[in-house]
Order: sequence, then C-alpha cells, then structure tokens
Amino acid sequence: MNNNQAAPEIEWQQLAPESPWGKRAMPRGGLMDGYFYIISGRSGMFRIYSDTWRSPDGVNWEKMSDQTGWGKRCYPEVECVQGHLVLTAGQGLSTFYNDVWRSADQGRTWEQVCADAPWNVRAGHHTYTIDDVIYLFGGARNSFDRIFYPELWVSKDLGETWELRAELPEDMGRAGMQVVEIDGTIYFMGGDHDKPVFQANWPGRRNDVWKSADQGETWEMLGHAPWAPRTGHQCIAHNGKVICIGGHAQGTHKYKQILMHDMWVWDPSTGMDSWELATDNVWGCADNPGRDGKSDFMLEVRDGKIWTFGGDREVISPWPQDNDVWVADLPG
Repeated sequence: MNNNQAAPEIEWQQLAPESPWGKRAMPRGGLMDGYFYIISGRSGMFRIYSDTWRSPDGVNWEKMSDQTGWGKRCYPEVECVQGHLVLTAGQGLSTFYNDVWRSADQGRTWEQVCADAPWNVRAGHHTYTIDDVIYLFGGARNSFDRIFYPELWVSKDLGETWELRAELPEDMGRAGMQVVEIDGTIYFMGGDHDKPVFQANWPGRRNDVWKSADQGETWEMLGHAPWAPRTGHQCIAHNGKVICIGGHAQGTHKYKQILMHDMWVWDPSTGMDSWELATDNVWGCADNPGRDGKSDFMLEVRDGKIWTFGGDREVISPWPQDNDVWVADLPG
C-alpha cells in the first residue's frame, strides 16, 4: 500500500464500555485456556491495583483474587506459560521490584518463586515467551532520574531462575517498546527514553526496528518504521505479520503530544518498505474528533479478531483512562 493512500475502513465495536475491573492504564495479562486475563494496572495518578480477573468473552468477568501477595503494583509484565501466570517486576508509588510471582490456579493464589532476581529492579520492561522460555527486555528504575537497562534476560523454568542472554546495544535500553517473534526471528520496536517518566523526551522516542535470528544473542537494526516515534503502543504477531496499534507520540497542537489511533501491518519477509497503514480509525476515533486514541492498553488476537482492553488516554487533566473492551476483524 502507498502510505499516502487512504486506509480502508475497519469497523470497531465497543463490546463492553465499562468492565467491572475499573479504569486502568497498562492492564497486564493475556490469553490462557480460553480466557482473557486482566492483572494489575494504574488508575489516575495514585491508585494501583493488586487484582486478577478473567473472562471467557470479554464481557462477563470474574474476579479471581484481590489480595495477590505481590501487593499493589503497576507496570509489571505477565506471561501465560504452561498453564501458569508469571508476573515479573513492576513498581509501586515509589518502590521498584525485581521479584517474580507465579499462579498455577488461574490467578486465585500467587506464590513468590524468585525474591531477588539477578536483574535489577525495574518497570516498563517487556516480556515475551518463545517455546516456553520467558524473555525479559530492558525497562528502567526510578521515576525521576531514570536508569535504563540495555539487556536481555531469559528464564527456562517459569521465572524461578534467570540467565543473561545478551547485553544489548545501549540505545535498546529503553521502556515502552514492543517485541514479537515470527518464524524464529525476534523483532523489537519503538519505545522511549523519557526522563523523568512523566515528561516526554521527544528525541528519545523511537520508531526503529531491530531483529535477532539467534534467540536474542545478537541484534541488527533494520531501519525506521513509517509510523511516528512512540511509546506505549502495542504490537502482536499473527499469520506471519506484525500488527501495531496506538501509542503516545509527539503532537502538533498546544499540548505537544497525541495519543495515536492508527493500526500498522508489516510482513517482515518483504522488507521495511512494506509497512502498511491498515486504518487510522481504531476505537472509532477518526469519526469522533472529541476522542483521542490510547496508549498502554492490552492487545490480543482470538477468534479471527483483534481485541483491546482498557488503556491510557492521559494528555491533559482530568487524565482519563478506560476499562472498555473493543473488537474488530483482523486486517486482510
């Protein structure tokens, strides 16, 4: 597709306008045993969740636990591995963690399986599971004087022990990036070097794409995607293609920031020039000038559809967030 051409319309349906798990940024979780899971997150500036929810359909939700053991924290990562939920790191209002918690009973109870991982305390990292191995990328500690980690750690035993797979190029030490895997190749894209965390470092925003064909040991930068540099976007791999949606980017109006509502699709086998804008109407935003896009939502693919859960719409006061569920057909 020529990126100057109008993107075809993809119809988005708001399946649930207000889910019982409450408005939150960065809900974590995923898909396991036919259920969607929502875990943790931040509401407003100071409310942090310590809960686990699940749903078979995105509409009907069951609270699995409200006292998880890992306490109130936001910006952890959660992987669904071998019937377990595995939560790593994250932060409270001022405390950053480097522990690992695991649930074997759909989030009803949680056990701390690693109290002090060999990687430093952090939030804003990204985890991804390949062949039951958990990969942990980057992240940062501190909210003001942030320290970023250009490193990749892996765990082969559901988070109990970890080994350093690679010291990454320094610029890959960032937060808010996304990682996917297709046919044995790992792709790493976007993210931020915001410092402090609540102040955008526009020169540090990224739209670069890196790849590794040797399980993360070495990396090659492929170039820059045509989408605006951003953080808090969400990407997923499906049928050999990468799908990326939304995120927080630099704007042109007086607030100098914007929440994106675009969807990009990329087939890595055809090179960096093959990124296509599938739609600019995610969440119906193009038809509703009063509504921004989102960052820090949860993205899943199931039943031939793409699903989003919750997310952040904070640009100015009153700092809105969502607890809605949206669904659309996958782009062709």
